[in-house]
Amino acid sequence: MMAVKIAVSGIGAVGGYYGGLLAHQYQNSPEVEVYFISRGENMKVIQNKGLEISMPDSSFVVRPKLITDQPEDIGEVDFLLCCTKSYDLKDNLLHLAPVIGKKTVVIPFLNGANITEQIKTLLPDQEIWQGCVYIGARLLEPGVVSKYSVKERLFFGSEQGSKVKQEQLLTILVKAGINAFNPQDITTRIWKKFFMISTAATITSYYNKPIDEVVRDYYDSFKALCTELKQVASAKGVLLDDDIIETTLETQKMMPPGSITSMHHDFKQGKNTELENLTGFVVNEARKLNIATPFYDKMYAALSH
Repeated sequence: MMAVKIAVSGIGAVGGYYGGLLAHQYQNSPEVEVYFISRGENMKVIQNKGLEISMPDSSFVVRPKLITDQPEDIGEVDFLLCCTKSYDLKDNLLHLAPVIGKKTVVIPFLNGANITEQIKTLLPDQEIWQGCVYIGARLLEPGVVSKYSVKERLFFGSEQGSKVKQEQLLTILVKAGINAFNPQDITTRIWKKFFMISTAATITSYYNKPIDEVVRDYYDSFKALCTELKQVASAKGVLLDDDIIETTLETQKMMPPGSITSMHHDFKQGKNTELENLTGFVVNEARKLNIATPFYDKMYAALSH
């Protein structure tokens, strides 16, 4: 029986942690082979020393079957886990062409409500699932991933995709110690996460302040953003909880003082950002649906310049 081949593209916080657990569980396994696709100094360090996974109660070093920046060295895989930034999606998929064959299932774990739809326009004949994660983790330095949250959750699935393959991947993930779920309502799960990160990323980047200060000083604006996004979701047929606005705001109140969102951090560092997928997407969908989103419009316009 052929081994199941899994490639993880993007060995940062998310790809490093989940790919690391997979590589740790299936090192030298005849059943599952785990490959990392990375580049630069991160790739070189992992090639030489392995990938260190640091957690609150333990740490270990893992080595995948292979880490490379040349996907053709891996060949066609069964599952491709995409864990790059959303603004790199198109270029990344072009680069990954050698690992994507007829049997390959692509599962993105990127920030955005329509990532799977974006991939389908690029790979119309491919089986594409949906995915999202909840985790507190960061790439501390090349070759070192720190998971600092006590809990983590990974969701993936597809309403049209192969149920057998979904069960197969779920078994592989759970056996590796990953808190993985394959829910029926995966689209709603994607939107629930998007609701949280889109509003927080947009408003913290706009005011250039951490979450606790934004909640304290601009609560009404935060609530207005949430209200606009809920209207867009409803118009698209996405049924979110009635109290999602209140629960989102209460969740943000519990963030540690000084916490900033990933997009805000990228703006502060002068890096490329996920503005188009987290903020621009809402503005564009609202226009198509004739929904007024003055707060999203104002913040998107300011952040676009």
